[in-house]
Amino acid sequence: MKRNGKYRLLPLICIAAMLCTGCSGFSSRKNIDSGMNYISDHDYQNALTSFSQAQQQGENERLVFRGMGIAYLKLARYEDAAAAFEKSLSASIGIADSMDYDTSYYLAEAFSESGAYDKAIEVYDAILNLHGKERNAYYLRGVTKLKSGDNDGASADFTKAIALQPKDYDRMIMIYQALADYGEQDKGTAILQSAMQQGSSSMSNFEKGQISYYLGNNADAQNYLEEARSEKGNSDNASVILLLGQTGEKQGDYNYAVSVYKSFLQDNPEHADVYNRLGICEMKMGSYEAAVADFEAGLALKDVSVNQALMRNEITAYEYAGNFDQAKTLMASYEKVYPQDAEAAREEIFLSTR
Repeated sequence: MKRNGKYRLLPLICIAAMLCTGCSGFSSRKNIDSGMNYISDHDYQNALTSFSQAQQQGENERLVFRGMGIAYLKLARYEDAAAAFEKSLSASIGIADSMDYDTSYYLAEAFSESGAYDKAIEVYDAILNLHGKERNAYYLRGVTKLKSGDNDGASADFTKAIALQPKDYDRMIMIYQALADYGEQDKGTAILQSAMQQGSSSMSNFEKGQISYYLGNNADAQNYLEEARSEKGNSDNASVILLLGQTGEKQGDYNYAVSVYKSFLQDNPEHADVYNRLGICEMKMGSYEAAVADFEAGLALKDVSVNQALMRNEITAYEYAGNFDQAKTLMASYEKVYPQDAEAAREEIFLSTR
């Protein structure tokens, strides 16, 4: 799938589909749907079993291999994941559609996680060759270049991503965090400072609070975010509350943060991410039983975007409380759901010695 040394996966979708004569249709998806349900439940081994059964029964290959790839990715089997995603793309319908783009992003992630940065970059190149205004592709290619040591190339991609949407402040913060993670915090700070200078007249109080927070101007951030919280329509805005509470955490004022989180949850109890921050504050204050209760309340909401953090933090709360048996039991359950967490594996070794 290489041409002139560059990955040209997406353009080859059309050719691969025309040559493919054995691709089945969408008439049966029983095992595919079962596999995707297992993925939603973080049961990746059973997901793989379902996808294998789907393949044997002639269900849609494009969806079968995509599902396999996702399961392998979650199991940190990155080479297997990449191979499955490539097969999914080869079984495409002929014209690159939204699923092909989605699968290509997964493929690039699998390459990047395995350390095959050049291949990941080539996939992003292919995406951008077909869709030159994919801001996410520029951003992710930039992150991959950072990982590979190409800091100048990363900066160029981040500049392009910002130029495509100059008021996407969330993206700018993501870029700042990526640069900071790889020793380029000064570049990230310059991006945020420029955003603040150029857009402050049109920014919302929340946006000003966000930028101020990451620039380290905590007092300004807190003031802007308090203003944002009081504005009409923000009474249930968890994003405002989470960042406002963290201005307190940043100063070590956990009582303030706890007050912010609790007052919000009284009227908006469906936010697992706020329970997570509340539990972290309770841990910092030494209230481990309260922290466990917060994490369990968050887990009960079954928010897959927060569950991993909640589970890890609950384990930590039991560990800090000296209840190593319960921490060890929960860690065993956690590792089944999130086997790709290398840090958890090291923590499990520690717990096993207690």
